[in-house]
Amino acid sequence: VNQLFDPEFVGTPTFAENFVFSPTCQSAILQVCGDIENPEKYVNIKKYFLKDMSGIPIVDCFVEEFGAFHVAYQEDPNQNFNTCPSEPNTDVTWKSKSWKINPADSDFNNTMNKFVNSCNGGPGNFGYKYDNVLGWDGTTVRYAGISFDSKQLSPRVVLSEDETRVIYDTLIDFSKEIDKKMEDACGTKTLMTDLDQKFIYMHNQNVYKTNAFKGCIIGAIFSFIVLFASTRKIHVSAFATIAILCVIASVVGTLTMLGFTLGTTEAILLSILAGFSVDYVIHLAHAYNHATGDVSERIKAAYGNMGISVFSGMLTSIIASIPLFFCTITFFEIFGTFLCLTIAFSWIFANLGFMLLIATFKVSMDKKWI
Repeated sequence: VNQLFDPEFVGTPTFAENFVFSPTCQSAILQVCGDIENPEKYVNIKKYFLKDMSGIPIVDCFVEEFGAFHVAYQEDPNQNFNTCPSEPNTDVTWKSKSWKINPADSDFNNTMNKFVNSCNGGPGNFGYKYDNVLGWDGTTVRYAGISFDSKQLSPRVVLSEDETRVIYDTLIDFSKEIDKKMEDACGTKTLMTDLDQKFIYMHNQNVYKTNAFKGCIIGAIFSFIVLFASTRKIHVSAFATIAILCVIASVVGTLTMLGFTLGTTEAILLSILAGFSVDYVIHLAHAYNHATGDVSERIKAAYGNMGISVFSGMLTSIIASIPLFFCTITFFEIFGTFLCLTIAFSWIFANLGFMLLIATFKVSMDKKWI
């Protein structure tokens, strides 16, 4: 699965071959639905459910409507199930009747086809309503499930990885709990997922965070190596690397304050941040290294030789990034902000950070390698 090239492709489904939609499985699903609605059961997950006006969790349990339909179909197979009732059916007497059906029954396929094509009292039919939890392919029930809406996992809400992880772990524990009832009854373990890909995004956030952090650290290490190869002085290379780390911290902090979250584009840009940050500091370090005299004279010479060039480079780069702020394509808008912040902080820490450290510690340039 590579959603960078095909955002709509989420993978090819594979089905558990051991799953059987048997009468025992149907009873187990119905029991779990009832337990979820019971305020004394599964208390830990109830805070993540959307609830109706009476405080009962809103759960889509197709087995309840299938059971009522099957009883009605057995009593009168000729009635028109394509006509929606004027009022919702609240009759639960079907639970005391023979509502379950065996997949081995000769009428199973006809019953299921009638059910998925019958009116559900809303837009579409039951097949449309329960498309995500009832895997009927015309001959076999490939999967059966229960769904509920979560106020925290709403498509309109963006949670951090840590916040989503708490919900994910709670629901994983919940799926393990209902496995005690479902595994023997249906032949397979329970699979828990979310339909808005919040958990995929949670995993991606962890990948982005890890790769961005590694990219920054590796970039800083390579910057030190390049600086040391250019200056042959450890203290100059170390002070310049400190300035680069300050740039990285400042850019990340500013992006966070501006409301940016860690996505694909941000992770890639952070990975190359150290490479962007080394530009100005290496020019000043090289000029300082090749100047003559004591520390103060070398600083003045470095500013005199490279100060105007570094400033001009900073100014033109920032001016060039400003038009990107007004782009409608998200990548260019993010890149413009990133470029502007990186250039600005690189110039500030090169001139007022790196050179300040040089002037403060006054390490002699006469010592070889130091």
